[in-house]
Amino acid sequence: TTMGGRIKECRLKAGMTQEALAEKLCTQKSLISMYENDKVDIKSSVVVELANALSTTVGYLVNNEGAEEEIDEQMQEMLMMFTCLSDDNLRHIAIEQLKVLANLMTN
Repeated sequence: TTMGGRIKECRLKAGMTQEALAEKLCTQKSLISMYENDKVDIKSSVVVELANALSTTVGYLVNNEGAEEEIDEQMQEMLMMFTCLSDDNLRHIAIEQLKVLANLMTN
């Protein structure tokens, strides 16, 4: 299956129309159709937004990595906030803070 096919599969599984997905991503239905039919290259930032909107992982959409996994609302919210960080320095700081928190949890 192609990435477009996996996008469509996830959208249908979520019970969403192309219009609903387009609205969620603030884009046009025609662009969702192009994504699903592999007519355009999709920017990595858009793949992240698609994965969030479809409650799946980027890995699944991009290369069918592992079984499709659903992500909970908190994880979706965190990913959306992370994608809104346009400054690379802020992204680096956010990643470092998450690493510190993860280390606290394992110790």
